[in-house]
Amino acid sequence: MTQQPQPPVPYLQTSDYRWTEAAFRLLEAGALTATVTARDNIASAVVDGVCPRCAHPFTDRRSLTAVTNGLGGTRAAPGGGPGLAEPVGAAEAVVLDVTCSCGVPHPTGETGAAADATAVTGCGVSFRIELAPEHDPVGGRP
Repeated sequence: MTQQPQPPVPYLQTSDYRWTEAAFRLLEAGALTATVTARDNIASAVVDGVCPRCAHPFTDRRSLTAVTNGLGGTRAAPGGGPGLAEPVGAAEAVVLDVTCSCGVPHPTGETGAAADATAVTGCGVSFRIELAPEHDPVGGRP
């Protein structure tokens, strides 16, 4: 007997702390990974795996280095042009606030009607991942 796929959970905009706890368990189990890398003085983060609420796969990529106009508190670019703010250092914890971006249409409203697939970016859950200083990538897939 084959199991029928379950319908997506309804869209719900939430940042309840239980989703951060669920994300931590997924990191420990290897179903979710979080990495921070620095290259050419630009830091970036990638969170990849399954959403702690809807269990759909997603990838969240973001830059952690702000491009600035070169005024105050930045490192000037060669030639005196716009600079880059210093990337997150190895001595600082990195906190990532992540929102599900699975792209799967989730039912909305009290009618349970499916959302317009072009407007959906996830199930609505937001959670936090904190990476300790001098960390190795967290999580992983076997």
